[in-house]
Amino acid sequence: MTTKLGEVQAKMSADVKKTDELSVSLKVSYSDKLETAKFKPSEDLKKGDTVKITIEKV
Repeated sequence: MTTKLGEVQAKMSADVKKTDELSVSLKVSYSDKLETAKFKPSEDLKKGDTVKITIEKV
């Protein structure tokens, strides 16, 4: 069972093709540790597109 923890919206800062690899970084504000998740988007994105990132506990 998954639990939704939160979500954030952000604008793309560059064009991204679906063959490109994107990475999302998650950092706790008081820690120096940085976790990164990489993925390929299912469609092309353009600079200025808004994306929503949902965080779930699995």
